[in-house]
Amino acid sequence: MGSSQRLTNLFLVALSLAVALGLCELAARAIHPASDIFPSNPARDPILGHRLLPYQSGHDGRGFRNETSQGDFTVVCIGDSQVYGAGIARKYAFPQQLSRLLHQPVYNMGLGGYGPVQYYQLLQESRQLHAKKTVIAIFLGNDLLDAYASGRQDYWHWLMPGPTEAGQLTSIPLCARPYSQSDSPEPQYAPDIITFKLKEGGSWVWKIHSWLRLHSALYALQYEGLVKPLIQRTLERKKQLEIPGAFSSPEVDTIFMPGNNLRGLDLRAEDVRTGLLITRKIIEKMGDLKIPKRDLLIIMIPTKENVYYQFLSDKNTVLPAEYECAVHYEREIGRWLQQVITQNGFTFLDVFPPLEKSARQGNLLYHSSSDAHLNARGNRLVADALYQALRDKL
Repeated sequence: MGSSQRLTNLFLVALSLAVALGLCELAARAIHPASDIFPSNPARDPILGHRLLPYQSGHDGRGFRNETSQGDFTVVCIGDSQVYGAGIARKYAFPQQLSRLLHQPVYNMGLGGYGPVQYYQLLQESRQLHAKKTVIAIFLGNDLLDAYASGRQDYWHWLMPGPTEAGQLTSIPLCARPYSQSDSPEPQYAPDIITFKLKEGGSWVWKIHSWLRLHSALYALQYEGLVKPLIQRTLERKKQLEIPGAFSSPEVDTIFMPGNNLRGLDLRAEDVRTGLLITRKIIEKMGDLKIPKRDLLIIMIPTKENVYYQFLSDKNTVLPAEYECAVHYEREIGRWLQQVITQNGFTFLDVFPPLEKSARQGNLLYHSSSDAHLNARGNRLVADALYQALRDKL
């Protein structure tokens, strides 16, 4: 075989491979929503802090995770990454699952990094969707710190409580067990902007990976489905378990991070107390909006540690003080906020019981890593609870 023939054969093989990869790329983009594949790159927003631009990364015309933003919606769900459905396909996020249960259009108005202040702003914006019911999902795992971070911004500074308001939290009992506060000098508040970008000064391998992750659906799918889970179960899992307070249990395939939760719930910390007072003020301000109170439903998405607390106790697992205190504060703060919600005339729906019941049966409701987000099964339980509460009121 002559050299020209070999070059021709190599060219044909390369061309065939390129065509095949191109067809696979087109198929991947056709089958999977872009919001399930590509990282989002929010832009700065003077009021919300950050928001997604219209139609970016497969999001809708308002910058949220829906097929469309056109028309009227029966229900709108407002929240952070727990509502968005971080770590799972769009169809498994509880607003989308609720839509299938109701056979009615439900709008997902959640985005990572949002908190109570953003929920208040989005509640006003959601009126353009003409929904019959609006669901606001609070996540106490980080919402109080998010509220504090927003209150420090000029636009929302009027929300900051006065010096005499701090005494209004004395009815919430502090954790009786001695525990260590986070030694982090600067806690991780809601970011000014959440973005996926090339690491400056990174290796050429990282740069190629990052470019493909941003632009190739085929590469992104194999990375998310094969490479990333492998990394999480080997390198990242080992690294996560080295964090003080982190632990895993042979009874459930996940990693618990009670220290992180305690940082966002510890009422001995001034920023947590301030964030709680801001959250109360936000709920009170919601009552001033021209929205019928009967049409607003508020839920609280519980943390992984709270949901599995009784399960681990049943297994006689020795829990660190940080775990016990994080659960204590979450439950006490949750009860306090529930009173605020009902006193202001809103409906509160407790989605904790079905999640705890399923956890006590040994079901995995969160991801296998330290990720604090509900998985598809956990989202289904939230959707089921909302369906039972809403089906006869629409």
